Amino acid sequence: MSELRPSREDMQTVVKYLNPSLLDFIEQLQSFEYIPEISKVADLMDFHTSTIWKFMKLLKQRGLAFQGLIDMHKLGVDEIILVFDEYIELKSMFKGLMREYAPILPWGTYVKYLVPKGFAEAFLNELYSRLGVEPLEVYIPTFTIYGKPDVKRFYDMNSRRFVINWDELYKMVEVAPREIIPKEAVKKSKFDELDLLILRVLERSPFESIKNVVRILNEEFKALKPYNYVLVLRHYNNHIEARGVIKGVRLRSEKLILEPSLKVMITANGNPLEMLRFLKVLTTHPYFHDAYVNTADNVAVTFATLPVELAHDLSIFMDKLKRVGIIRYWKITYLDSRRFRRYALPVKMFSENINNLFTLSDDELLVRELT
Repeated sequence: MSELRPSREDMQTVVKYLNPSLLDFIEQLQSFEYIPEISKVADLMDFHTSTIWKFMKLLKQRGLAFQGLIDMHKLGVDEIILVFDEYIELKSMFKGLMREYAPILPWGTYVKYLVPKGFAEAFLNELYSRLGVEPLEVYIPTFTIYGKPDVKRFYDMNSRRFVINWDELYKMVEVAPREIIPKEAVKKSKFDELDLLILRVLERSPFESIKNVVRILNEEFKALKPYNYVLVLRHYNNHIEARGVIKGVRLRSEKLILEPSLKVMITANGNPLEMLRFLKVLTTHPYFHDAYVNTADNVAVTFATLPVELAHDLSIFMDKLKRVGIIRYWKITYLDSRRFRRYALPVKMFSENINNLFTLSDDELLVRELT
């Protein structure tokens, strides 16, 4: 069944209500590297707390929401990106650790899995064995750039929509400072099923109170022994907040892209330091999402959702980056946006053996599709 998507008229209604006050509010919330308390946001913006909640309600009425950003590296998880040159139906794919899935246009399959660090090889061997086919491309990033859309910079008050000026974007890349590759060493921490369940809720709705998190967990997952407030609070404070697993919040910018739109995967090869410069710029635009870099293979992957009429402009932009030596190679892969699926954080990945995961049903694995 095709997923229902907002009409172009609906999207224009949404974008039209992004006034300067809302843009300032979005920018303020995204400036934190953790989930801020609403009272702190109110103090910084010199507003009453009730005004901040009114902003939140207004955004929700317009179909917009924030999501919590989970730092997969600190969580101890590899994000594995696979590209198959064959079309594999979703029902044939293992969903227990699946994060994203989409057919490739005109033919092929894209999938992303979340796998505990140190188990990528074992997982892939088991996956290939069960599928009976191996992917054409495999990417295991060594670090991720988490994009936060600069809605204030790229929103045009006159046209009431987000705009992109490719020449300006290129100049931003040119003047961007040379970056330092993030260190991979992270203190190894243990996370359990409850931690992952809490993260599931906060990724989808980061400003839920702990009281509401407890209620949601008990309603959705119906544990044999109900979760209580003290237990959930302790796990949040000691395992999630203290370890910096959540890198703040961002606006779900995909809902701001006018139809018809394209969902694309962009692959680039080159000097990681140079690629880091252009990726950090790119991920500030609402059209672009997170970027993934593997410093050993000198390869980067990022994703975008953009209006159809900009597809060729994107190719020209990428080719310009190649001609000036910022990247050595680039490729754009078109994904089927109507059949694109994204899944909630796998909650059994630390509590079950990799091979055993493949024997469990989607219900047993608590597989949930995100909307």
